[in-house]
Amino acid sequence: MIKYCLPIIQNSKEKVLQQIAENPDYDFYEIWISYIEDLDTDFIWAISDKYNGKLIFLFRKQNLEKSDLEKEQKEKIIKLLETSENFLDLDINDQKEELEFIKENKMENKKIVSYHNYKETAELDGLTKIAESMKQYNPEIFKISTFCKTEEDSLKLLSSLLKLKAEKKKFIVLGMGEKGLIVRIYGALWGNEFNFAPENEEEKSAPGQLTREKLSVILNLIQDLNLEDAEMNSA
Repeated sequence: MIKYCLPIIQNSKEKVLQQIAENPDYDFYEIWISYIEDLDTDFIWAISDKYNGKLIFLFRKQNLEKSDLEKEQKEKIIKLLETSENFLDLDINDQKEELEFIKENKMENKKIVSYHNYKETAELDGLTKIAESMKQYNPEIFKISTFCKTEEDSLKLLSSLLKLKAEKKKFIVLGMGEKGLIVRIYGALWGNEFNFAPENEEEKSAPGQLTREKLSVILNLIQDLNLEDAEMNSA
């Protein structure tokens, strides 16, 4: 079953809760906590408890800009979420310190270990090495999201996806930009754990994201065509 995640970038706790309440039919909600100006650990505890198993928390900002959160504050949040069923999405480059903190303290947080590159896509062997380096942190989900300059970049990402799938890993592989659109579509069809799809264009958290409506229409059309072809071949 294809699952959808709503990216939420809001500047207040109230607006975060409001956006979740207004979109109850999403499978997951991605909370960009570095943008919440009145953030406190009580809020993290309350929202995590209310929506346990449906949230992804991340410290980073768009384009890997530096987070305003202090090291101590991030560590408190990590500890608070250790027994939660919600995910922490930690970038292997941008949040290496937090990943090492979890590893060294033998903590059991549910982790999406991710790699983001908003400028380019590495060669396939480079993507493979990145995925291999993620394994030391025992991720629940491997996530790779890079900007596609060419059609070949999208094929490299899809090849990386199929490699993770063959290894029976849980994954999210995404292409950013116009050339990465095919990766988002076939990533959803080929097994992404969930797919980031805002309700409207203004709520995009990365270049190339399709709204949920547009992505659903495309996926349903492809699935219908595949079903028709299967029926014709069996006739």
